Amino acid sequence: MRFKEQVLQFDMTEIENVVILSIRGTVKSASELAQFREKVKQLIESGLTSVVVDFSRMRWFGSAMLGVLIASLTLLRNAGGDLRLTGITKQIENILTVTHLTRIFRTLESVDQAVESYSQ
Repeated sequence: MRFKEQVLQFDMTEIENVVILSIRGTVKSASELAQFREKVKQLIESGLTSVVVDFSRMRWFGSAMLGVLIASLTLLRNAGGDLRLTGITKQIENILTVTHLTRIFRTLESVDQAVESYSQ
């Protein structure tokens, strides 16, 4: 039996002026990542610069997603905000560690902790 992979999708919720982008599926094309980047730009334009990306429904991602995360982090920090990661699997943690991105991304155990970290 072969399982159909989901294309990249994300849901957006807002708690206390913090936007949570919950990601699921797999990256199939650059246009999906462009949609993510565009969403971050729209958030900044609307004054929302505190963002949490929740990977709890995604097991793995590659270098293209890393590039989008770094670009998004840069955009948000330049606008006075930040990007936090949560729901990190062991595989994603390994990617962040090998690429030394654990030094620039703040990762937290849960969405609630990530949202709370913006008020500290």
